[in-house]
Formats: sequence, C-alpha cells, structure tokens
Amino acid sequence: MKMKQYVLMTMSAAISGLLFLPASSMATLADPPSSDDDIVVTGTKTTKAAIADFIQTAIATPKGGRHQGQYARFANPICPKVVGLSEANIEQVEKRMRGVALAADMKVAAVGCSPNVFVMVVADGNEAISLLRKKKSRVFGNLSLPERARIAASGGPAYSWKRIQEGAAETGALQNSDETDILPVDEMAKTEVATLISNVKSKIKRSVTQSMTHSFLLLEKDTLVDLTTIQIADYAAMRSYIDARDSGNQTVPSYSILALFEKTGANEAAPASVSEMDLILLSSLYNSPSDVSASMQSSAMLHQFKKELTTREND
Repeated sequence: MKMKQYVLMTMSAAISGLLFLPASSMATLADPPSSDDDIVVTGTKTTKAAIADFIQTAIATPKGGRHQGQYARFANPICPKVVGLSEANIEQVEKRMRGVALAADMKVAAVGCSPNVFVMVVADGNEAISLLRKKKSRVFGNLSLPERARIAASGGPAYSWKRIQEGAAETGALQNSDETDILPVDEMAKTEVATLISNVKSKIKRSVTQSMTHSFLLLEKDTLVDLTTIQIADYAAMRSYIDARDSGNQTVPSYSILALFEKTGANEAAPASVSEMDLILLSSLYNSPSDVSASMQSSAMLHQFKKELTTREND
C-alpha cells in the first residue's frame, strides 16, 4: 500500500475514534473579518538584520547545522486536509491555506488530491500524540524516539512534525521513498526503489536535497475559541509549509502569525492574519536553491526578501 493512502487511512481511523472531537464538541470559531479569498497582509519596518533574524527564529536549524544541513520544503504541490472542525470551517480553513500557498508562489495540488498536509483539532495534544505513538507510530516517519517524546512534551497548544526525506537534487527521487513504482516484467511485478545517483561535481551545490513529504499539526480545541478561520488557517499554513522552529528561548516577532499563541502584552493584540514578512519568508524559501547548504539558502532568501520588499514599496 502506498504511504499516502496509508496516512489518509490512518487519519480517518483516528478521526472515528476517541482521539478527535465529536461533532457536538467542535471548536466554535469567530466570523472572519474579511473574505477568505483575500490575502490581506500587514507590513512592518524592516532592516537587513531584522530579516536575517526572522529567518533564523522562524525556521529550525537543520540537522548538521547551517553550513552542512539544508532547509527542507515540499517538493510536491501541497494538499491540505483539516479535521476536527465543522464542515463549514474545514472548507474555509483548507481554502485559505491554499490561498496562502498561492500568494507565496508555492505549488498547490488540485481539489480532490491525496493530502500531504494534515491539520487536526484535538481535545488534548499530549494525549493525542501519546496515542499516535502507541497505535499509529508510522505517521512519525524516521523521527527518533527522543524527538517524538520531545514533541509530546512540548506543551502545546500546537504540536507539529514533518516527514522529511533525502532526495536526489537532479531527479527528485527520494531515498527510502514512501512512493514506489510497480514496474511490469515478464513473470511478476517488480518494486523499483529509488536510489540516489548524482553527477553533480561542485563545491557549492549538493547532490541531495531535504524534501518534506508530509506535515502534521495538532491544535488543541480550547485555544481556538474566539479565533477566526483566517488566523487558524494562516498559522496552520506557516507551521506546515516550513520546518518551523519551536519557540524555546527565541521569540518569534509579534508581527508574524507564528506568534499567534505567544503571550502578548496588555495593549498588544494577537496577529490577525499572515504578515507580509510571513509570505515573503515562504516565497523566498520555495523560490531559492534547494541543493545548497542552509547558510547559502538563507543568503539567497535574504536577497529575495530585500528584492520583494523593494518591489512592494515601489508599487
């Protein structure tokens, strides 16, 4: 069975069990202040240092560090699937998540696609993660046991992880891929497993890239009360489309939708939608080279940031 089918069946089974909320206890969301078709962003005064800091605080440092590792991103078009809300809210959140991706010049799959971005509303995030670890551990992919434990103990209200695989920079073939091709032969079907072969000979370019194949985000029901579908969708998009850094000791800037669940001051409101910086972060990541080190990726992203901001200021 292909992994995408397996993941979808896994989520469907979980929804029908006690892990997710029954219809009678769906989160009640406030009406959005603007149309889901409009991506309204808020700007902020920026400097080169502020942009570089935002990149570093928003995206997790890859394994191997910035000079050896690489920032991961989706190679395939994104296909969001939301569960645990009312049907009307699910439709609005999924549509908005698609809109955010399109506004950031990302590839988006057609409606009816096989989901690779899962957003799930649950009663208790820690309990849900623990149950998944015991009953449906394959959704965590190659995450180590300590990493799974860290996710469960992160405290919420958002619990997120990615399935990330190494792929060939030239062909996009994934090592130990979730997807295998069944090739007919004379006597029996043969499973062809992708191997990473590259002719790249460069001190700058890498022969491999880090590809996100699936993203999972669990949101606790109680924290969504009074939030709009725009806030939820925009936050889910940013947490799902990048390998976002856990807060830790670094605070995400208040203008970013990633700060939605951060404690705010008495006179400071939670971000209402995705910000200009958020969209440019997505756009710069998905339109910069993926076959170089993270440090070179961030340099290219910084250049893209400055270019985008200059263009928008002149419009």
